[in-house]
Amino acid sequence: MADAAAATLYVKSLIGPVVVSLVLSGILYGCALVQTHVYYKLFPKDDWRLRALVAFEMVFQTVQLILLFLGVWETVMTLYSGGQMTSAPVDTAIVGMLFGGPSAFCVQAFFIFRLHSFSQRKPLPIFCSILITVQLAFTLTIGASSSEVISVQKWQGFIVSTLFIAISADTTIAASMSYYLKGSRTGFRQTSRLIDRTILYIVATGTVTSITALLAGITFYAIPNNYTWLVLCILEAGLYANSLLAALNARVWLSRISRDPESVNDTTISIT
Repeated sequence: MADAAAATLYVKSLIGPVVVSLVLSGILYGCALVQTHVYYKLFPKDDWRLRALVAFEMVFQTVQLILLFLGVWETVMTLYSGGQMTSAPVDTAIVGMLFGGPSAFCVQAFFIFRLHSFSQRKPLPIFCSILITVQLAFTLTIGASSSEVISVQKWQGFIVSTLFIAISADTTIAASMSYYLKGSRTGFRQTSRLIDRTILYIVATGTVTSITALLAGITFYAIPNNYTWLVLCILEAGLYANSLLAALNARVWLSRISRDPESVNDTTISIT
């Protein structure tokens, strides 16, 4: 009876969240694949650094998804064969964060570069760069110590700090870009409409990642013995990759608005 109860708790608290993260990560990966195809088709003459960044993101997304799959596969096979319960799913999930860290860092660096282009000032981009660098260092530390992170209480400060920094960085970048874009209005209706839609888009993409990190922090405190927070942390990498691709592909949509604001509702190009 005790073994059955322990197995049920193991499935619910450990395997369940990792399986959910595998399914949701697969969905985000599919969206990223579609957007990657659209990007390379629409922008074959983009700067090689942008094209390399997209390729880098997809490689890391692929590795993360494979790690999640292997962790779930190993655990299911072990349980099916009557073996002992292991921490394999959580280990691979946290190592997946190790690959998600550089992926998120590169996307955030891309948006910080855009912030610098909009503002033409250095203090705020430098501040945001420090935030995402610290966030990357914390994420890599957690990922490299996967076997110890299972003891959540021991790593509570690290995990909470990482989530807080992620929220601060994404919110600061989105708010700052919106502020400088709003200040660049010329008074022309067509230009103002384009800027308004760009601001709305920036706020929406920044809010998604910030809310995800916030929900991860809430679930971390509300359900300390469950790894639901880990699901949200893993999904952040996929959300960052899709945000980058959507930002790059949105140039087609925004250019249509700049040419003919009234035809925006007729566009058939997907940016999400």
